[in-house]
Amino acid sequence: MSDLMQTFPILKIVEHGPGVKSFYFERMMDARAGQFVNVWLPGVDEKPYSVSALGDDWLEISVKAYGPFSSAMMELQVGDRLGIRGPFGRGFTHHDNALLIGGGIGIAPLRILAHELNVRGLRFVSLLGAATAHELIFLEDFKKRSSNCYVTTDDGSAGKKGLVTDDLMDIIKNEKIEFVYAAGPEVMLVKVKELIDPPGIPYEFCMERYMKCGIGICGQCVLDDSGVRLCVEGPVLNQNDLKEVTELGMAHRDASGRRVGSSV
Repeated sequence: MSDLMQTFPILKIVEHGPGVKSFYFERMMDARAGQFVNVWLPGVDEKPYSVSALGDDWLEISVKAYGPFSSAMMELQVGDRLGIRGPFGRGFTHHDNALLIGGGIGIAPLRILAHELNVRGLRFVSLLGAATAHELIFLEDFKKRSSNCYVTTDDGSAGKKGLVTDDLMDIIKNEKIEFVYAAGPEVMLVKVKELIDPPGIPYEFCMERYMKCGIGICGQCVLDDSGVRLCVEGPVLNQNDLKEVTELGMAHRDASGRRVGSSV
């Protein structure tokens, strides 16, 4: 890990649809699924992004336009330089007979996890959801790697109309799932947790906060009043971690990350 910022040119940009792009850089680090890098856009800001894939000589991050920073990212061209430092945080562990649940841009950190599980010969099923079809990034990649791949969209433009949680327990039962991974909007993670806690299915969630320093000093990414620093103790938390922060740490939030309700 390095907290030293260095700049790198964009090698390639892939547009998945309006406001959703992947950016490729030379591979400057090793990273595990679930870890993140801080990306600096000169003159704008610095923001955290999960590493979505690694090749022999390249690194990929995937971005959806939400606010000023990510919208500015959409205007970049091949050859533009960005600052990158990391990787930071605790990543996913590996388990067999798993279910990967990705919501929206939360699909991105699961892409590298799918690759890691494949390399180890571990079986997994994918359950991907998004607002509309073009936000189902890397869908073909998941279909190729998964033993089965379920798809939902809010508007019904791909897969089944609805939410990833609608048929979650049926999928877990029918696919004989023994472990759950999830990444996506926090309101989705809250609902997944409510469903899989009672039967005691173990899980790991990739949580989101604004990681400013990346090394546990500034406190920007603390889960509300829990004291858990997602840049160090996370961003991947398991069921035991979340037992300690359920009342204080996981608030219902809207798609922009703003708090909209009480903690679960």
